Amino acid sequence: MFLTKRVKISITTTLLTISLFTFPFVDDRLKIYFLSALVLGSYLLSVWSIYQDLEGFEFITLFVLPTLLTLSFGLFINQYKPITEVRLLLSIVYGTVLYTNLLAENIFNVSAERNIPLLRAARTVGYLVTLFVAFSFFSLLFGLGFPWWFLSIIAFIVGSLLFSQALWQIELEETFSRELVINSLAAGFLVGQLAAGLSFWPLDPPKIGLAMTALVYVLLGIMQHMIKKDLTKRAAIEYIFVGFSVFFLLFVTTNWGI
Repeated sequence: MFLTKRVKISITTTLLTISLFTFPFVDDRLKIYFLSALVLGSYLLSVWSIYQDLEGFEFITLFVLPTLLTLSFGLFINQYKPITEVRLLLSIVYGTVLYTNLLAENIFNVSAERNIPLLRAARTVGYLVTLFVAFSFFSLLFGLGFPWWFLSIIAFIVGSLLFSQALWQIELEETFSRELVINSLAAGFLVGQLAAGLSFWPLDPPKIGLAMTALVYVLLGIMQHMIKKDLTKRAAIEYIFVGFSVFFLLFVTTNWGI
């Protein structure tokens, strides 16, 4: 029986959403294994959903967001153990974002071979999901109580992955260019440094997640315009102003204990 990509994406989304919702029913001793299987399953099922025409590094760039999205929601449910109603709402949000993201990733996959009209819409979805995943992951990461140096390393790795897939979406090159790798690592390094600094700032995890996402927003917006060669002084100032506004708001609302 032949299944279309849209049907495969629907099956993948349904299986992962149900698995996420039932996560709390798993025995505590088996939860780490279940979560690992869930994250691995999110990657494998996502690959299966849009497998046609996949090549080389697309096995990484196209599936960073679905995998990190699953990891973030899984860790959140395991860490905070929300009530059934909240867990149901989270599962619906997860399923909606995952389904939308996989549709966008399929467009990127096809567009790498030929131009299609939906590419611009897919880039918008990719940009928004990247910010959503960044906020979700970093908000959770800073609530796990890890030391600052470990947070910095994880933020560097995740940040580099987020930027690599987001920057690749602009030109959809057949190979990873040296410029793309350097830009991704440089942006990831800045994300890691900010994570280290925020570790000593008395902020709640969601506020830290907001600060991290603001940096991703500024860097990603400017770098994407640079790749497209349409960055203007006004656009750069607007991105920086938004980032500055977020940090200023966090600064004035922080309880410094004075």
